[in-house]
Amino acid sequence: ISNACRHIPYGVQQPAVSSQLLKLEKDLGTRLFHRKPFNLTDAGQQLYDFAAPFFGQIDDVEKSIRGEALSRLRLAGPTQVMRNHLPYLLSELEDEFPDFQLRLFESDFENAKSLIERNEIDLAIAVDPGTAITGLRSATLIELPLALITPKRTQYKNVKEIIGAGAAGKERLISLRAGERIPALFTQTLRQMKRRWPVALEVGSTDMITNYVSNGLGIGITVRSPGNLFPKDVKVFELKAFPPLPILLLWRGELSGIPLRLKEKLMTRAASLDE
Repeated sequence: ISNACRHIPYGVQQPAVSSQLLKLEKDLGTRLFHRKPFNLTDAGQQLYDFAAPFFGQIDDVEKSIRGEALSRLRLAGPTQVMRNHLPYLLSELEDEFPDFQLRLFESDFENAKSLIERNEIDLAIAVDPGTAITGLRSATLIELPLALITPKRTQYKNVKEIIGAGAAGKERLISLRAGERIPALFTQTLRQMKRRWPVALEVGSTDMITNYVSNGLGIGITVRSPGNLFPKDVKVFELKAFPPLPILLLWRGELSGIPLRLKEKLMTRAASLDE
């Protein structure tokens, strides 16, 4: 029994194994093996013959399961990331892993967190929710500066003039819906400046903000994102005195295979975009 315990990888000691064997024999009402010299009884041989095929195939099953997991990638993230940055990285992955299987989910933070907890995805890219993240591992990929966008032909020369006009009720503010991190960061900082500029028009995406500004419906609060070029008919004013929007990479446990490789590539690409 001591020799067998030395081959068990998770640290079970001889007294614990001996105790379980005694309980098994008591439950079955028969002796399963002779102690000295060690050899199986007929009952012990019968039980061994029944159990051996299962344990004998564990290594093969493990390799099969690990092979599938290592060649699979399940990723969730915002539409903008999926569109602008992911195709390039996936092309690189395909060169390294020609047969990898891919599943993509468009999601916000809460949905991505739920997918990871249910083991339906391996990795997620999400906006920092601004609260403590429990049960998951995370890393900051990049921090995106907030920006105001106006129509190209604007009377305003700088951020101070724009915020002054907004606070005076002269300009309509176009923003993502209440509760999103971009308007929350903007509003919190305005409050510290003792300014107030309520959102007049809520939309569902930063692309819609840009479109509405292009059509002269107001001034938008958004972020300046690498690879996301604004159209020529809007003007961008970066909010350098405002906190940036952190973009996170989320996962659970230890990554391996393709998910680990993609994490490395995402961190490298994000660092290059941030330079």
